[in-house]
Amino acid sequence: MDKYLEQEQQLNTDASAPEEEYSLEDIMREFGSWTTPPEPKAPPEPEPTPEPEPTPEPESAPPSAPAPELPAVMRVAAEEPEKKPRIKITNLSGDTIRFGPVTQAEVEEAAPLAAPVEMPEEPPADEAELRRAMKREEKRLRRQQSQERRAARAEAKARKREEPEVVYPSPEDACADYAKAGTLRIRLMAAGVMAFLSAVLLVLAGNPLGKWDLGEYLRGFSIVMLALLLAQSLLSAEVFLRGVYQALKLRFDLSSLLTVMVLVTVADAFFAIPAGRAPFCAVAGLLLLLALWSVTLEKRGKWRTLKTVLAMEAPVAAVKEEKAWHGLDCIFRREGSLQDFTAMLETPDAAQKAMRIYAPLALLVTAALAVFAAVEGGSNFLWAWAALLSAALPAGGFLACCRPFAILARRLARAGAALCGWRGAKLLSGEVGIIIRDLDLFPRANISMNGMKMYTDLPTRQVVGYATAVLQAAGSGLLPLFEEVMKNENGRRYTADSFRQYEGGGLGAEIHGDVVLLGSLPFMRLMGVHVPEGTRVQSAVYISVNQELVGVFALTYAPAATCRAGLSAVLRSPGLTPVLATRDFMITPALVKKRYKISTDRLEFPVVAERARLSGEDAGENGRQGALMARESFVSFAAAVTGGRQLRRTVHAAVALSLLGGFLGMALLCVLTYLDAPASASALNLMIYQLLWLLPTLMITGFVGK
Repeated sequence: MDKYLEQEQQLNTDASAPEEEYSLEDIMREFGSWTTPPEPKAPPEPEPTPEPEPTPEPESAPPSAPAPELPAVMRVAAEEPEKKPRIKITNLSGDTIRFGPVTQAEVEEAAPLAAPVEMPEEPPADEAELRRAMKREEKRLRRQQSQERRAARAEAKARKREEPEVVYPSPEDACADYAKAGTLRIRLMAAGVMAFLSAVLLVLAGNPLGKWDLGEYLRGFSIVMLALLLAQSLLSAEVFLRGVYQALKLRFDLSSLLTVMVLVTVADAFFAIPAGRAPFCAVAGLLLLLALWSVTLEKRGKWRTLKTVLAMEAPVAAVKEEKAWHGLDCIFRREGSLQDFTAMLETPDAAQKAMRIYAPLALLVTAALAVFAAVEGGSNFLWAWAALLSAALPAGGFLACCRPFAILARRLARAGAALCGWRGAKLLSGEVGIIIRDLDLFPRANISMNGMKMYTDLPTRQVVGYATAVLQAAGSGLLPLFEEVMKNENGRRYTADSFRQYEGGGLGAEIHGDVVLLGSLPFMRLMGVHVPEGTRVQSAVYISVNQELVGVFALTYAPAATCRAGLSAVLRSPGLTPVLATRDFMITPALVKKRYKISTDRLEFPVVAERARLSGEDAGENGRQGALMARESFVSFAAAVTGGRQLRRTVHAAVALSLLGGFLGMALLCVLTYLDAPASASALNLMIYQLLWLLPTLMITGFVGK
């Protein structure tokens, strides 16, 4: 009771005390948002507040009256009278609020701001090493920029070289243009007859025929040869037009060089006939015939290629993807496209590119040598230049690419394939691998089932259903065969879970809680499945359920004649690596060697995961197409790939042979013209020289695609 009275008395005392007044400055300083004055003055001491007189206690109080209980808030205030209120304090010390004028004295008396804290400096690096590092970085940047510039220039040059000669809006328009042969074949036959007659007259004029010496008719024969050359030039008008066009576009090629050679030969003939010398008209006629023949072969090859492509309903492309398997470029089969086919077909070939370098060089060198022979050796300039041009112009250069391409186009058309011009041949060449799938080696019709045997009480329909479900999950080529067996056995369909492929030559899955293994006999032994004695069928599919053998399916893999031809062509092609991307665990290099009787030393057999990736639907999606096929048969695929590769090798060999003959002819005639030996540098000898270099070119270009 006394305790409660004392608390009430204390509260009354506090309430009666005068409240202390707080200024705005005190409030802002309390919450940290006021700037302390520079020299704070001591606040005046507050006057002592007189203590209130104590209230006299009543003499008597009812003992039974309980003291009133204080509220919770009042109890806290009583117990903790000096506790600060729980208010979120915002630090506004960076702002200064003043409510009065600031005098100059206060500014001068303001305490200086605190000096900024200085961060410790890093230890000084070696200046020489720093300069060397900067120089190395500058050199690296300059080298990188130089490489980028060179790469950009090379790319621009390559793009310019790859530009098509003629741009057609569609393959149909290009095919229609090339189909317009007109009188080209007739003119070719007439030019051939004229070239043959000119050659015969040249032989008769220079060699006696038995008792008849026709040398006295040399002047008449020369006039006839000149007339034949002029008539043949009219029949070969497109050759001259092409030569002039290429020269005006600064692409001086073999046709341009031939045009100059014919003009020089005709000019020399007007001086050779009165002098009793046989002109070089027969040599020029032979080269004109070859040039016109090359135009015919080029149009025929492109027309046949476009005709084959336009007959394809759903073309399949042979595409090459870089670094597809272990850093090796690989050739796949994907859905074909006709979008860029015409542009690729019109791309300049290797022979045209080489002759665009050789032709202007030969023109300048022969002209310079003719001037040298005329000045130093005293020879006739026109005779020397005509002789040099007749030897320097390679006859095989006209047929180096167009003839093998026309032959290959005809043979590929029989297989339902077409090459995307020279660019396609170049794309399919090099060190590459060709992806071979299940059906490429053993088509569905060549795989048959000889019988099956069950080793369990499980129903046959269930066992066949289990095997089909696992093969379906693997995407195996055996699926159609087991689908047929399941249809005959009225089997059930299941869904395979937890599918897995094993390196030992088998598959595994979980079906309705049963662990199913499917594979060859060695695989079953490897997995610890007990195989009864007497079950030793090698070409068979074994199936086990929960580590118990439940069935054996005996299979027969029969080789296909077309697949054997395609596989043999692939194995004979140098630089082409066959990669077995098979999903049928029964198809291994050993089985291929046993069935096809071929060497499998060059066959590559990747691991299971790689084989599944290389034979998947997304394989080769980033590849560039080099050939088109009408169907996905392996024989068409192999023919297109090997044919394109052989075309490239053939063209390179023919071009090298032609250039060699041209350079040797210039060197030989340089000596003969300097010595002024018209008997050795005669028209007959130069024609024989051209024919001798032409024969190996015809042999090389005639065996392409075989």
